[in-house]
Amino acid sequence: MLRFYSSMALLVLSLTGCVDQSRDIASPVEASGDGSSNDTPAADNGGSAQAFDRTALMTNLVDSIFIPNYQATATLADSFSADSGSLATYCDAIGSADEATSLVTAQTDWLALMDSVQKTEMHVIGPALRNDEALHNRVHSYSTGSLATCALDQAVVDASSADFQISSRAFNQRGMGALEYLLFNSNLNHSCSSQVPATASWNDLTESDRKTQRCGLAEKLAADVAVASNLIHSQWTEGDSPFRTEFLNEDSQGENFQLITDGIFYLETFTKSQKLTIPLSLDDKCSSVTCPGLVESPYSETSLRNVRTNAAEFLRIFNGGSGLGFDDLINQEGFTNITLRFQNQLSDVEDRVAQISGSLNDQLALVEADPSDPACLNAFANPGDESTIGACSLAGLLKRVTDDLKIEFVTIVGVAIPGRVQSDND
Repeated sequence: MLRFYSSMALLVLSLTGCVDQSRDIASPVEASGDGSSNDTPAADNGGSAQAFDRTALMTNLVDSIFIPNYQATATLADSFSADSGSLATYCDAIGSADEATSLVTAQTDWLALMDSVQKTEMHVIGPALRNDEALHNRVHSYSTGSLATCALDQAVVDASSADFQISSRAFNQRGMGALEYLLFNSNLNHSCSSQVPATASWNDLTESDRKTQRCGLAEKLAADVAVASNLIHSQWTEGDSPFRTEFLNEDSQGENFQLITDGIFYLETFTKSQKLTIPLSLDDKCSSVTCPGLVESPYSETSLRNVRTNAAEFLRIFNGGSGLGFDDLINQEGFTNITLRFQNQLSDVEDRVAQISGSLNDQLALVEADPSDPACLNAFANPGDESTIGACSLAGLLKRVTDDLKIEFVTIVGVAIPGRVQSDND
């Protein structure tokens, strides 16, 4: 239920201008609690309201969450791509009795790396954001669009050439999505039309030859992911002027605080919308019954796992881990009820993901089974009710979080809504 301050937020959003061409501003309003005289901002011994230490919050997030996440991703990427790593071991085992078990080990390590990458997706700022997110997209390019499987199949053929360069390939043929295609897609046939000359004879090769060539490209892609992951981490922490020092400079506190909140809006634009409401056709960006081609991890069938990781990491950032977080800022402003609402709603998201049986592709199949059945739309609108299509109610539960993010959070915290969120249609 929207209270007085929510109405104020809507008024502010409608009357204020833009910070720049890419974002709408929600100017901070004076905290008034939940309408009760018992909710008041924290005060010091002199009785005056204390200013919240935003630099301390930022420092905690950077040092206890952001940098450790980037470091963990770089470490896992190094291990996965190493000459003695599980990917190389699998490539060497193709055609032998150890092939199947080696493949499972490589897939398991890919999953662990992907979990780590999904955590970093909640704070794509700084080095990962520079140059149109070039380093970020080398690691994982799902946010830029769907994987180009035919181009990737051609890259498999070309990868054995001496002049082949990963850097010459588009982002939709690189990163974790491309690695997933090569390691989890059991269909070894190419996905191109018969008119593409590079793959014309591909399907005539033996299974072992096709697996070996796929593995050759996978090793190059994994090495590129490792290089990009390490560059992101090192640019945060190393050199004469590490990004950490620049980011925590109090002279640019307002701008960089905004970047953090821009980052967590990933939950709205990608976790809720691109990963769920669009594939489920709950968003008009999908004009078919469903849009399975837009599912994030279709070959490993871990799309819902990614959603779960995103939501859990959002909550960790919101709470500041075990340190200072947005919950503390919101509580000091007198809105402890909003803090609890975020935490409870994210707990509901966690519980719902755990209850869903099967993959997101299975959930799409339920929608496609009867296109005239409003079950998915009803579950989205009433996510607390029982539904056979759990992904639709999951999307509805996430919408509750992101609706509060777009109104209560930005108003209380005093930040802007990223421009990319304005295109959201649900």
